[in-house]
Amino acid sequence: MNVKCMYYEKQYNSKPDSNETKKIQKLLHKTEIDIKELAFGLSHGATFKPALLNGTKSVDWTQQQLFALDFDHDTTIQKELDRCKEYNILPCFGYTSFSHSEQEHHFRLIFCTDEVITDRQQRDNLQKTLIAIFHSDKVTYDCTRLFYGGKSLICDTYDNRINAKQIIDKYYNESPTLGSSIVTPKTCKKKLEIYSNTESYNRNIEAIKHLDVDMMRDILKSTPNKEDIIPSSIRGDFQLHTFQNEADLYKFINSIDLSEYLGIDGYVNCILPEHEDNSPSAHIYTTDDGTQVYKCFGCNKCYTIIGITEKLAQCKKSQAIEFIKSVYNLKLEKSDWVKQQQQMLIDNANYLDSEEFDLQFPTLSKLIRTRKVHIQKMLLHFTQYVNDNMQINGETIFFDSYKNLMNVCGINPNKRINLAQSLTLFALLNMIEKLPAESIPEKELNKAKHIAATYGLKKLTNFYSFPEYGVLQFENSEEIAKTLKENHVTLKGLSREYVLRTFGVEVANKVYPQYKFENSKGTSEKSDNATLELVNKLCNIINEKGYCLESDIRGKGQTELQWKRSIQEILNVGKFKKVKASKRNKEQYNIPDSINYQSYVIVNK
Repeated sequence: MNVKCMYYEKQYNSKPDSNETKKIQKLLHKTEIDIKELAFGLSHGATFKPALLNGTKSVDWTQQQLFALDFDHDTTIQKELDRCKEYNILPCFGYTSFSHSEQEHHFRLIFCTDEVITDRQQRDNLQKTLIAIFHSDKVTYDCTRLFYGGKSLICDTYDNRINAKQIIDKYYNESPTLGSSIVTPKTCKKKLEIYSNTESYNRNIEAIKHLDVDMMRDILKSTPNKEDIIPSSIRGDFQLHTFQNEADLYKFINSIDLSEYLGIDGYVNCILPEHEDNSPSAHIYTTDDGTQVYKCFGCNKCYTIIGITEKLAQCKKSQAIEFIKSVYNLKLEKSDWVKQQQQMLIDNANYLDSEEFDLQFPTLSKLIRTRKVHIQKMLLHFTQYVNDNMQINGETIFFDSYKNLMNVCGINPNKRINLAQSLTLFALLNMIEKLPAESIPEKELNKAKHIAATYGLKKLTNFYSFPEYGVLQFENSEEIAKTLKENHVTLKGLSREYVLRTFGVEVANKVYPQYKFENSKGTSEKSDNATLELVNKLCNIINEKGYCLESDIRGKGQTELQWKRSIQEILNVGKFKKVKASKRNKEQYNIPDSINYQSYVIVNK
């Protein structure tokens, strides 16, 4: 479902400062947007105003369907979601704000009415009522209120709707004081805080300090079953668990019940050697991806199971990992194929830095020099994900989110386009292959579909594979690089249309597999007409003068962009040739001597 609001799509990774906020206020624009798309944008740092405005003041309010509540103190996400169920006033989504932490929950809940509200009084009454019911921040009463984005999605119940009239009729209070108690919520259960006795975890700490596997196993075997509180990672006889790759192994290790491992139940005195903690200030919490974390408020330190083992045992990371693997009987078993594929990825990354690569493929080497680090980092990143079950015709396949790949490549979160450009360039140059959906194993494809549905993505996550880099692989890549250089194509100008017009539909579908069935033609009527105009103009000039300066036909703005996209197609179809105005070419093609020798000229072949 689409809703109308004021929206600015730029994604921030922290709260914008005052100068940036002024800019946002100017760039906010009216939009009609799918709720899923809005939720994804806001949970990744975009900005919005729930109301539709014709200006910036309250008198400019015209309509509203979304209502936002801000929570930044003395509550938790779960508490407010429970309150939503209690009153049957359910949000369509929510997201954590930039200042949110596991210890201090800061978040927003977004509600959607079943009808668009065009009556300002009804809008104000509903907002006031929601604020009072949920005891949320009173500043959200302002109909022009700007809401920053945040870090993560809380819930994705996009179909939930609320009825304004019913809520106002049932709960509205004429009291002018916002936040006054309109209803009396049910008494909440008292928060249970358990402070463990130091003695309860001394044995665990001693076993870890000395990396004593047998002692640690004996302790864990005798630990009471807490299955109803925190599911145990491993029980009983510590049966062998094998893993084909590092990623799966470390995901498992990080999910091990850290409370059980350390012997901690509730809040305890900090166990770090350097912290003399006289009051309980440490506890265990779980992140969104299932990682168990030890957190001390007193010294403000956080550690996963590997990190806390390093600290307690004062050992190397590798020793900590081996200890945990031995305790829980975990084994990394790589097949020969996995080892071979991992080495191939490493060799690929190294090959791009070799003298051999620079000498054999000079144009290609120069073209990718500023982006080379991106594909090298991706190659090394994916070594940990090679899996016997993730392959097609003997070649390993990978998939990952843009967000994660941007982090891997060290790209600014606000410059998503940089990653898109790099991936397009590498796909065109045969350095990476984007796999079409129809070639992906069903199990993995379903994972990608689930991710897309969860985050409201229009396209599926791309799947990739890497060929083995070498002479035969890059001979064609060098020719493609030469074509790009000759056509003066920048990464900004590298589009599906350009690739299709220059290299054909087969290459375009390879570089842009997700558009394969959406636009088989690949070009619009508008761009076709613009290309035809360029051809006619070029023919007229050549018929008149016998040649045409590229600068005369290239133009500026949209004309220049269309020329870049269509130049190779025009040259091929029209049997034209682009040459430099050298002395030799001037003689051969009757180009006047007055033309600068550095100029490019279009002539008949």
